[in-house]
This record gives sequence, structure tokens and C-alpha cells, in this order.
Amino acid sequence: MARCAFSWMNPARWPSLLVAMAVLIAMFLLSGIILVISVRLLGGLEAHHSAWQAAWPWLLAWRLSLYAALALVWWRKVRPRAVARLRRDHDDGRQALAKLRRLELMALGILVLLEVTNLINQLGGA
Repeated sequence: MARCAFSWMNPARWPSLLVAMAVLIAMFLLSGIILVISVRLLGGLEAHHSAWQAAWPWLLAWRLSLYAALALVWWRKVRPRAVARLRRDHDDGRQALAKLRRLELMALGILVLLEVTNLINQLGGA
């Protein structure tokens, strides 16, 4: 079977570090573009800051609903498949399931710390 001339375009064949770096750079560029557009539309950085302060409760509600949706997808769809795959391991997945549990708790801890930091900054900072 002949190799396709454009097989390098398949993201599944790319190294994961390359994909992570590309996503990170794209995220920073997109957030910078959004910031520049919003500052220009609002007429300056001070107006942007006051609009951000006024929209904070809505953004908090958005983030919390996003976290809830991601948790629901994880618990209903992704986690059962991951657990079933881990159970096929030689030790019935005990060690891998313990690592998965620790990873879930660390992710939850990071989200809680992120939101507590946002709340502290909103209330006047430390």
C-alpha cells in the first residue's frame, strides 16, 4: 500500500507535545485578539476593566455551568470507557484506577483554587 503524500497532515500522527504547544500558542493568540478587540470597542482599558467587573457574576455562572457540563460528560461518557479499558490490565486495573482517582482529585483541586483566586481578586485582592 502506497503512503499518502499528505499523511503528515493527520493530527493523530503528530507528537502530543507538538499538538499541546500548537494549542497553547493558538489559545494565547486568540485571547490576545479578543482582548484587543474588546478594548478597542469599549474605548480604552479603564472601560474594559469596569465592563469586566460588571460582567463578573455572569462569567462566574458561565464557568460553573461549563465545569458542570464537563463533569457530566466525564462521569457519564468518558470515565466508564476509561475504567473498562483499565480493568483489562493484568492487576484488574487497581493501580491505574488509583492513579485515575488521584488525577481526578487534583483536577478538581486546581479548579477550586482557580475559582477561589478569582473570587479573592474580585473582592479586592490580597
